[in-house]
Amino acid sequence: MSSSSSPAQTKRCQYCGAAMALRVSKSDKNRGKPFWKCLTSYGATSCNGFEWVDVTSAEADQQADTYDATVLNMLKSIKDLVDWH
Repeated sequence: MSSSSSPAQTKRCQYCGAAMALRVSKSDKNRGKPFWKCLTSYGATSCNGFEWVDVTSAEADQQADTYDATVLNMLKSIKDLVDWH
């Protein structure tokens, strides 16, 4: 497995420089729309970094594919863990 990462897999927050995670909106208004969320926005030192992904760009397609692959790998790991027990 390669240890290199593509630009679609990593992004830094424009406010604090911390890593951001690719998420998908679950709200009624923006359901399914991908966005970047600063990982420090969940702690006491929250910067609330947030950025919508430009869904009209080729980069957005690549980011969505990366996100889908990550979710599928996570689900497989959970299933393997459950099957193991």
